[in-house]
Amino acid sequence: MLILDGDDGEHCVLHDFGGEGPPVLLTHGNGLNAGMWATVVPFLRSQRRCFGLDFRGHGASRVVNPPLDVDRPRLVAEVLNAVAAIGEGGIDAVGHSLGGATLLRTELENPGTFRKLWLFEPVMVPEGHARPDGEHPLVLAARRRRSEFASLDDFIGRLMSKPPFSQCEDLAVKAYAELGSRPTDEGVALTCSGETEAEIFSSGTPTDFSALKSVKAPVVVARGKAVAVGNELPPAMAEPIASHLGNGKLLTMDGLTHFGPMEDGKRVAQAVLAHLME
Repeated sequence: MLILDGDDGEHCVLHDFGGEGPPVLLTHGNGLNAGMWATVVPFLRSQRRCFGLDFRGHGASRVVNPPLDVDRPRLVAEVLNAVAAIGEGGIDAVGHSLGGATLLRTELENPGTFRKLWLFEPVMVPEGHARPDGEHPLVLAARRRRSEFASLDDFIGRLMSKPPFSQCEDLAVKAYAELGSRPTDEGVALTCSGETEAEIFSSGTPTDFSALKSVKAPVVVARGKAVAVGNELPPAMAEPIASHLGNGKLLTMDGLTHFGPMEDGKRVAQAVLAHLME
């Protein structure tokens, strides 16, 4: 585990998950962490050395000076720090939701950072599209989220008791929970606060989709076919993002929701390798 300091006193964390071959960087969605890739990584290791990034305020990272600055340039800087720490330019990367959008924004603003990208439902919105406000269900749910539990087992059990995590593979949920909690005198507490998650939902920089044509790296934009009520935006944005890219391709994966990488790690890994090995 490598702590990568930012210029504002906060940090992200880079995990080396091992493997053989060229490096691949994996980034996570809002409120999640690198543990979400636990059932994907085992199928990548035979072909790639896998690195997972915990953005500031997520997973193994800790907030130093709240409130946390989650403006997207901060997250792009963390991706660039991770690439520099890995030590090879033009690497491959895989991202989910916020993490996928951040990878794409990094390549858009810093051409040549990545050789190929595979993104599952990256959340980018075009200019003029309204961001979720303080009354949006996702923002309200994040702020209401329970942050303390009697034990890690209690936390995992509650996650697995209802969607979306009840539809995910047990190992992925457990890995996310282990990395996303810290011990307290009363049990465990989440490392990603509801306020951090809510702020990410309600902030962000709209994207000029016409600018995406400048991204020449081959990019697969994957989406699930099962759309959750209240979370329609991520799958809806997949096709417009893919079609505006200079070298983009849309991949629809039947039976998966927005949490697809946690629902079928082997299938996602096979799709990732099919793209990276072309």
